[in-house]
Amino acid sequence: MSARAPSPATTGLPATHGGDNPLSGIVMMLLAVALFSVMDTLAKLLTTDFPAAQILLFRGGVALLILAPLAWRLGGGLDLVHQARRAPGKLLLAGLLGFGALASFLMAWRELPLVELGAILFAAPLIVTALSVPLLKEAVGIHRWSAVVVGFAGVLIVLQPGGAVFVPAALWAIVGTLFYALWLISLRTAGKAVSSVLVAVTNALIMTVLALPFALWQWTPPSPEQAAGLVGIGLVGGLAQLCLVRAFSLAPAALVAPFDYSYTVYAAALGYAVFGDIPASSTWLGLVLLTAAGLYIIHRERLNARRSRSRAPVTGGE
Repeated sequence: MSARAPSPATTGLPATHGGDNPLSGIVMMLLAVALFSVMDTLAKLLTTDFPAAQILLFRGGVALLILAPLAWRLGGGLDLVHQARRAPGKLLLAGLLGFGALASFLMAWRELPLVELGAILFAAPLIVTALSVPLLKEAVGIHRWSAVVVGFAGVLIVLQPGGAVFVPAALWAIVGTLFYALWLISLRTAGKAVSSVLVAVTNALIMTVLALPFALWQWTPPSPEQAAGLVGIGLVGGLAQLCLVRAFSLAPAALVAPFDYSYTVYAAALGYAVFGDIPASSTWLGLVLLTAAGLYIIHRERLNARRSRSRAPVTGGE
């Protein structure tokens, strides 16, 4: 699961609920997660033949060709430029963290099965919850702290540190997940200053710019099939981001966010079909704990949001 555009449920960004269509929102979320799993499979296939920088270049560059015209149309054109000038530091930080996350995941994919890396990545919302106290000065109650502890127990079960299953690539997965969690937090602050569509475009732009010199230095000429795969990573990733944005415009975040965990099904199926990977029983046990912890945090966020709305003063109308 690559460093993708996060949902409002995990970033604290507002979701659009006007003209809700819950069923369509769920379908779009399932499609987005399926596309991300396909993108991850393509990336894992190509990590043994190409340097990470070359894959990052195609991931960012092709996605940028999809997202930039959409952002220009939805964001009001020159207004996006004015927004970027208001928060250049926040946009740069978000882009750097996103780049670091995906680069780390590409290194992890050389050895780790898709479903195991996906399990480790499910710890990101738990890390966000833990880090939101010192970094964002947010209050976290005993319920969410308990979920964090359970979730990290699930990570340890999947990783089995000190055991025969633990491999060096797992360290890259941990580093990538930490980058990813910090990226989510950076998007909270950036999203309060500029539009989410601008954040998505600048992330793709920064990834492209950073990867370009390293990709040219280590360039490996691809075959026609490999070139199609490299382009497919950016194309599928860009389409997946569009589906994700669409999902949260059609239905409330609390409804569609839990379907992010469908990645486990896609990753297990694709991992077996493409690589012959069969997840160990410890992986499934860890996934159960991680999924339960993540869903419980989403549930608590939903309750807190409902309480905040009920305590908010009513101004005008009913």
